[in-house]
This record gives sequence, C-alpha cells and structure tokens, in this order.
Amino acid sequence: MSEHPTRLLVTLASPALFTGPSQTGTNADTDIVTDSHGLPQLPRHRLNARLREGAVLAARSEHTDHAAAHVLTDAAVDLFGSKAGHELRNLRVGHARLPESVRAAVAWAMRQRGGSIPERLRLARAVTEAYTGYESGTEVDADGAPVDGRLRTNRALRSGLRLEAELRWAVTPTEGYVRFLARAVLATTTAGARVTRGRGRLSVALAPPGGSDPEQAHAHTVRLAGFTPAADTPKGEGR
Repeated sequence: MSEHPTRLLVTLASPALFTGPSQTGTNADTDIVTDSHGLPQLPRHRLNARLREGAVLAARSEHTDHAAAHVLTDAAVDLFGSKAGHELRNLRVGHARLPESVRAAVAWAMRQRGGSIPERLRLARAVTEAYTGYESGTEVDADGAPVDGRLRTNRALRSGLRLEAELRWAVTPTEGYVRFLARAVLATTTAGARVTRGRGRLSVALAPPGGSDPEQAHAHTVRLAGFTPAADTPKGEGR
C-alpha cells in the first residue's frame, strides 16, 4: 500500500489516572506518570497492552469461527506481542505524549532556567498542574457508610487532553495488517486505573497523513478498518 500509519492519536473522553512516578511528586495518594519536564504521558508498554487487548477483542468479534479467530489472534501477537513480551513484533508503539510543539516549548522554558534546580522543579510542577486536577474519595463499608481514615486523593489527567504516540514498523505492513490494526485501535476504549468507575475512557485513532484533528482521524481509522461510515440522517426524517 502507498502509505501506512505512523502516529496514534489518544483523546481523553473522561479524567484519567495513568498512575505512576512523576517528576515533581505530589501530596496526593496516587500520582500520574510524567516525563522529566512534568508533562503527562501514557507509557508505551501500557498503551501497547491496551492495543493488544483491543486486537484480541477485534479478532474474537470479527469471526465466530474458531480457526479464523485463532489466525487473527496470531496477527495480534505479531503486531503487539504477547503478555509475556519475549517475541519480536512488527509494530513498536511509543509513549502517548503531548504534541511535539508543546514539548518543544516546555523544553525551551526549562533551558531558560539554566542549572537552577528549584526553578526547574517549580516549572515542572506548574506544567503538571496545568494538565491535571485532584479527585478525592473514601472507601465505604458493606452498608455504604464511609470508613474512617480511608479518604484518598488522586491526581488525574483532565478530560479532553490529546496525546500522540509514534508508530514504528519493522517491516512495511500489508493492507490486511493495517486493517486489523485499525480495528484494534477502534476497540481500544479505556486505559489507566478505575476504568470501572468511569475513568480513563479514550477515543483512539490513527492519524491521517499530516493531520491531527480527532474527528478526521476517527473517520480515517474507520475507513482503514474497512467499515462504512453511517450516513447522516436527512433533515426532516427519523422524527
């Protein structure tokens, strides 16, 4: 095929808890993963794992025939690896990070602080706080009453945040592999902690060449997946 996907767009449809160590630390019970400049990111191994689960889901839903589903599951391993992660795979997924323009601007601001660690730390903390908020909740007992001493505060990424991940191919993919990747991407809808409580809902799509608009990326992904977009209902109909 003339082109193959090289970028993945991840849009947060709800606050997300990509828990892990941050550059600045926090007073919350759980923090979110950041890079050295305080910018939040979804680590590549977690994103790859979610895509692998989406691929398996897509394989199972596409074919009720066990043999056919098994072939697609093998394709999922070829693209994303297995849970063990020991085999070679054709696709390497990068960290889901803020756009390059944002990272470059923050890196420039950091350089202006020179070697002052306190200044750089304050800037990194401000950068993290610009993209996050705090959520608090308490554990409840069997009767629904709050448990004393079990109040927890979590740092969460704000809904609407847009991240990008690089896709690197070991071998140029066939059209069939790109179609299967697109279906795996469309089946990937959550990441992070507390997804059963409505956190970490995602809209994931393959970026069209030279584009980063989420709606255009979704339409592009649907087309690569071989699905036909639903036609708009003409005005005056369906009432």
